[in-house]
Amino acid sequence: MGPKGSHHPMLGWGACLAIACTFVGSLYVWPNPRRLERDHPGVIARRFASLSGACALAWVPLWCALRVRETGPEMPTSEGMSLLRALGVASPLGAVTSVAATLGLAAALFLGPLVALALDGELVPRFANAARLDSIHKLRNLVVAPASEEFAFRACMAPLLLYTGAATLRTAILASPLFFGVAHMHHFMDLRRRTGRTSAALAAIAAQLVYTTVFGWFATFAFMRTGHVFGPIAAHAFCNVMGPPDVTRAAGHPRRGIVCAAYAVGITVFVCGLWPATDPARHPSSSWHAFVAISRETRETHT
Repeated sequence: MGPKGSHHPMLGWGACLAIACTFVGSLYVWPNPRRLERDHPGVIARRFASLSGACALAWVPLWCALRVRETGPEMPTSEGMSLLRALGVASPLGAVTSVAATLGLAAALFLGPLVALALDGELVPRFANAARLDSIHKLRNLVVAPASEEFAFRACMAPLLLYTGAATLRTAILASPLFFGVAHMHHFMDLRRRTGRTSAALAAIAAQLVYTTVFGWFATFAFMRTGHVFGPIAAHAFCNVMGPPDVTRAAGHPRRGIVCAAYAVGITVFVCGLWPATDPARHPSSSWHAFVAISRETRETHT
């Protein structure tokens, strides 16, 4: 399938940067004369509105890229459906299979921490507490943040890089999560205020950058393979419940052998199951083969 329109590759990268800046910038448009902390309910509620606006704009560059590539000046209904498919929101059944595969892989990767929590009697209480969603903080951490971040930084960015010819499939998967990781640097001032030390804030930001980027690689791969954004959203919420893996807890656990074995088994299952679980044949919403074809075009154009 050859492109009917043309793009400059830098437009894709520039659009992704604009999405990231709009997303982060929207959090700071509200006046805050009392210098309320980010966890204040009023601040959280206003930021919900900001993120809604940012997400309402985030898909527009992808829509433009699809329109230029495929249709010219007019955009028929069928192309509108391809926009929904590119964004990973087109198929209800695809949502189910994507969640099952992506959440299952995330759980496998966290098998060690899950076993440690179970042995300590904390597993059921932790997830029962999270499921109650009885505070605006839980709503932010487990619903609004995962949904808005995965939509803007995953669904709107990775296909955009492909459809503008800015990146091959591999580059889109590896590079687009960097926008997500770097976007978290806006927490620096808040962390420095809380810790009172620049070095501690920088260390926390660096750790967060690594964690969010590694998760982003997995989430982007799963999104592109399964074709639905609900899987990455579910995995994101799960990771927010779990937090980063605490390997020191495993090393000092009274039943260290069992916990360490669970880590090893979980990592093995994740690595061995990553491709089979996300096999496009298992996911009715998958656009993987179309993405591969577009990536091949881009690679041939650049050689």
